[in-house]
Amino acid sequence: MDWSTFGSAVAGAVVGGFLAGYFSLKATQKSHENQVKHSEENEEKIISGLLQAIHDEIETVFERYQESMGARLESLDDGHGLAYYYPLVSDFFNVYNGNSFLIGRIPNNDLRKQIVKTYTLAKGMIDSYRMNNDLVSKWEFSEKLYAESQLEVHKNQAVAHYSALVDYAENLKDSHKTLKQEVSALLRELRKNGVLNEKNN
Repeated sequence: MDWSTFGSAVAGAVVGGFLAGYFSLKATQKSHENQVKHSEENEEKIISGLLQAIHDEIETVFERYQESMGARLESLDDGHGLAYYYPLVSDFFNVYNGNSFLIGRIPNNDLRKQIVKTYTLAKGMIDSYRMNNDLVSKWEFSEKLYAESQLEVHKNQAVAHYSALVDYAENLKDSHKTLKQEVSALLRELRKNGVLNEKNN
């Protein structure tokens, strides 16, 4: 047996095995890096799409609200109740409610907090209008009873219900003002984070 030939063969096998293992490891690492990069890009696209949808939802819903009830509330004189029934039958926030599980994945802490804050205030505003609707119904019912009966007790009830409307209108105005500020802040923050930017669309 030629030991030098045998040694060369063994050394060649060891080096070959080492090189094969090294390149196999590098290929595995590269594949993993590509998967991570692909996953990060997908996550970025998902979050970017979510932020665009949130922007569009908030902007559209608030503009519609402002044109109808917001402007009416702003023009309401002090000492007057919002004696107007505001129909609230649909879910205004499909994007937010349908994607709430993604909100926590938004990497920008300030933006994430602003989104949650704005939607919470908006939902609270809807509840406030539902309360006002209830007060309007009670006032209108008392007015109707008084018109039919001319009884002082129904007149007093109507006055009391309208007084409650007047008091509640002040709460509505304060809530509306706060919501308007937060909506503006959210839209600004979304635009600052690339929403509406052509390269992100």
